[in-house]
Amino acid sequence: MLQEYVGEGSILLHQSCKDWEEAVTRGCAPLIKARLADPSYAEAIKANHRAMPYMVIAPGIMLAHARPECGAHGVGLTLMTLAHPLPFGSEENDPVSLVITLATPDDKSHVKMLEALTDFLMNGAAREKFLAAKTVHEALAALGEAERV
Repeated sequence: MLQEYVGEGSILLHQSCKDWEEAVTRGCAPLIKARLADPSYAEAIKANHRAMPYMVIAPGIMLAHARPECGAHGVGLTLMTLAHPLPFGSEENDPVSLVITLATPDDKSHVKMLEALTDFLMNGAAREKFLAAKTVHEALAALGEAERV
């Protein structure tokens, strides 16, 4: 199910970013390229995170998102691993090594995608295989493995 929303172009592996802001910009790039979000969407995510860093949802994982009216036009997801984990301002969950960027045009369209994402994140073996993936093919295989459980 998650593979319906995540293709080769929306998986970014071992990215080197100087800080969390660059990581957000990079995570949004595939959504912008696919016209699922405007460049303003990345800026809205950054502003929200500066105001309250609640998007670091678990140890090492950020779910970057903003309100639909901030420039989201479609349902999309980017999964990005960082070559070097970065601090995102979360005392409990830093440093971050997986940045998930979500776009949705409304409050309902993304529910099935979030269910599939939750299943993937809760599957420790599949998540670790994804984090260790050296190729997009390996990463997609890890996502598929999470669905078979």
